[in-house]
Amino acid sequence: MRRRAEPLDRKTIEVIEAIDDADDPRKAWGAVKRRMDLLRAEGRDIPEALVIAERNLMTELMAESQGR
Repeated sequence: MRRRAEPLDRKTIEVIEAIDDADDPRKAWGAVKRRMDLLRAEGRDIPEALVIAERNLMTELMAESQGR
């Protein structure tokens, strides 16, 4: 998976901005995952911002599942 420092497209920015507004981190993670899957299907690079967002959400979900 290649990552480049290129400007984020409008849809990716919307997905990242919606993370803070999501009432359920599972929904936010799903939106990030769908965006990453779409970019992969299009043969585009995955922006580092999405990779970081996915990692942070997974950490949050794992902590919640363990009662932290």
